[in-house]
Amino acid sequence: MKKKLAPLLVSLGIIGLAGCSNDGEEAENTTSEGDVDFGEVLASSDAGDVTADDILNQMGTQQVATQTFQLTLDKVLMDKYSEELNQEDLQAEIDQEIEEMGGEEQVAMMLQQQQSNVDVESYKQQRLIAQYHDRYFIDEFDITDEEAKESVREGSHILVSVTEDGEEAPEGEEALTDEEAREKAEDLIQQLEDGADFAELATAESDDPGSAANNGSLGYVQRGQMVEPFENALFELEPGEMTTEPVKSDFGYHIILRGEEENIDDELSSVKRQIVNQRVQESPDEVLTMYQSLLDEYNVEFENEDIRTFIEDTYLQDEAAVDTEENPEDELGEE
Repeated sequence: MKKKLAPLLVSLGIIGLAGCSNDGEEAENTTSEGDVDFGEVLASSDAGDVTADDILNQMGTQQVATQTFQLTLDKVLMDKYSEELNQEDLQAEIDQEIEEMGGEEQVAMMLQQQQSNVDVESYKQQRLIAQYHDRYFIDEFDITDEEAKESVREGSHILVSVTEDGEEAPEGEEALTDEEAREKAEDLIQQLEDGADFAELATAESDDPGSAANNGSLGYVQRGQMVEPFENALFELEPGEMTTEPVKSDFGYHIILRGEEENIDDELSSVKRQIVNQRVQESPDEVLTMYQSLLDEYNVEFENEDIRTFIEDTYLQDEAAVDTEENPEDELGEE
């Protein structure tokens, strides 16, 4: 049996441990302040000194150990991929992401609303470090270009919602029974087959406001991301093909169009990160095994006994326990 696992934090687009304490509360991130040489004694007085150890003890072993584990992994991965990943290129990519999110002011507002104790510069640094973790998992999970392409489809849809008995239709939507919604979807399909523009019809008629505002586009949809009937229908279509019958889901009736996917090669790095995100959430034990292998590769030793014990108990495998699990007869002993 493996030791207990602390929660993996997957937030703000970051995959990794990202400085959360054992109870799930985020530790304040100060990476944007740069390196500071604090020294051992932080304050002195007639009453005695305040030392770095005093501050660390105030924070608590769990938080200090978690931060130590995280920063060790970050440092090792940045060294491992120092020749393969160019920080300037990665930073330019992150700056582009921020522009697509509405710019730094918009991101700052988002961070404030989430009460994340992270400013924009810290967010950029976290995103940079996340790129190194992503690259490690892409290698370890052996995610190929072919697998990435097969795992996604470019999709658009028009949704016709169904209003159940006793419910009121959302503002701006027409209250339709199941039969009426299907009939409307069939009529829209006929209009499309007669030459109507999908984007214009999605904008005007779709009951999914998010995609309707984007001409019906959902972008690249990963397996497991959508409800099963929708996913099955989308992944059965050929590029540029549209469903000829309405697809029923819990949300209503969908008319689904698969995109031509002409720019999929440009999206592969993003798709691979999505796959990594999914694998990390599905297999936390495997993730921590990979991290342990990385620490072994770099001969990492946690010098403080309390920190080492916490990290081993919380994040790393107990090899003896794993051996016992694989060979249960050893635990029973000879009769």
